[in-house]
Amino acid sequence: MESPLPTLMIVIVSAVAVLVAMIAHAAGHLTANRLGRLVLLGGLALLPLAVSGAGVAVGVRESSQTSFCMGCHEMERYGQSLFVDNPNALAAVHYQKRLISRDSTCFSCHTDYALFGDAKAKLNGLRHVWVHYFGTIPPEPRLYQPYPNHNCLHCHNDARGYLEAGPHRELQAELQSGARSCLSCHDLAHDLESVKAQDFWLPERPRP
Repeated sequence: MESPLPTLMIVIVSAVAVLVAMIAHAAGHLTANRLGRLVLLGGLALLPLAVSGAGVAVGVRESSQTSFCMGCHEMERYGQSLFVDNPNALAAVHYQKRLISRDSTCFSCHTDYALFGDAKAKLNGLRHVWVHYFGTIPPEPRLYQPYPNHNCLHCHNDARGYLEAGPHRELQAELQSGARSCLSCHDLAHDLESVKAQDFWLPERPRP
């Protein structure tokens, strides 16, 4: 899916240009009285705020796209792991079975689903960007904290396949409380070994 960023930026810039032209055209009339001057001053104060807000909104949406995450070379292997031929690899099975949006695959699974989950994910993303440009990139990227169960349960908690699985029923209380991690059983998130071996899933290749 093509990124909407260029189109949105054109719309924002065009709207700003039209607004500035309208203000410039009406400035003479507005400055004729006190109320008009106050309106003009308020408009000039709100204009940069509106433009900044629109720019931030566009940036937040763009940085939630899978293509944005894959823009850094150190994430290339993780992007390729979405296509490996391994039904036990979490990233691959979620992506290939379309259990999550392909346009926002990384953000969907690596965002803490809480009141400030999106903001927390963006702040962590800024830390990644800082390390990418100014720090030392580690050979194997690590999460800043253990992967929380509620990221999984946000989607799976009321799913039939999850609820009907025997181990899930037996461990329900521990999974809900976080006492036992989902990754204690589903321990392969990104199959980098298959990436290294170039073992990718092909729809036209039948599975033995």
